[in-house]
Amino acid sequence: MTQMNDGHRLFLQSFMSRGILNAKEVKQLFKICCLKYKIPHPENEREAQAPLLEFVRTINNHIEPFHMQIRKGVSEDDGSSSYGLVCTSESTITKLASDYTPSELEFFKKLIEIIVASDNAEVGSTETLNLVSRLENVKKLSKDDAEDLLSRLETNKWIKMTHGKISLATRSLLELDQYILEIYQDDVEKCNICKKLCLKGQTCPSCGTKLHFHCASKLFEKEENPKCPKQGCKKAWPHEIKRTPRKEETIYSRTPEKSQKRKADV
Repeated sequence: MTQMNDGHRLFLQSFMSRGILNAKEVKQLFKICCLKYKIPHPENEREAQAPLLEFVRTINNHIEPFHMQIRKGVSEDDGSSSYGLVCTSESTITKLASDYTPSELEFFKKLIEIIVASDNAEVGSTETLNLVSRLENVKKLSKDDAEDLLSRLETNKWIKMTHGKISLATRSLLELDQYILEIYQDDVEKCNICKKLCLKGQTCPSCGTKLHFHCASKLFEKEENPKCPKQGCKKAWPHEIKRTPRKEETIYSRTPEKSQKRKADV
């Protein structure tokens, strides 16, 4: 096993302090770590992808015994990639206990509950603030307290607030997916393509198969008459498909070495 050096440790510490980074931030962080500790680093971005992948794999090999791993998450809104340091041994929301009070955690759990129960995985701010009246067995929060909490949850990238609507951000989908799948197993689905939790997406009206918007776009982008991908269904896919996929930025190059990609989960 390759030993970790000071560059690896700085990279890991940055993830611990920042929580989640997008692909561009990860590449910049890798370059900073290499320059600071004089680690060979290709100037060409494409050539730097393989060393970066190996760099992350080395870190994961060392932290996996402690039930930690750097993993990739994908935005359900635009398909952009982000990367976070995930605890693999806990599936409960109590992993956030060091940053939030019991009352705040209970509020967040209630917020996740109504987001999961909504038709499009987002809820209004008024409905959200009214959750303060549903808190039980914890100290009550005022609506001002709730507004402050929502602001911190957004700053820490657990939620997104857009035009008065609140939804779970990529960090929540990445770190709390097992919690959501366990608690709401009868109410949520996994995407038929990427096999990850899917709250926002398109659903086959015939069999209930669900796809992320970006997964549907990639699957059907060259199809004139898209059909449900589930074996045994194959009914016409009735939803509008975006035909102008943007270039996704990731920290790895697209190669046939799927086993390597899966090992680092990036």
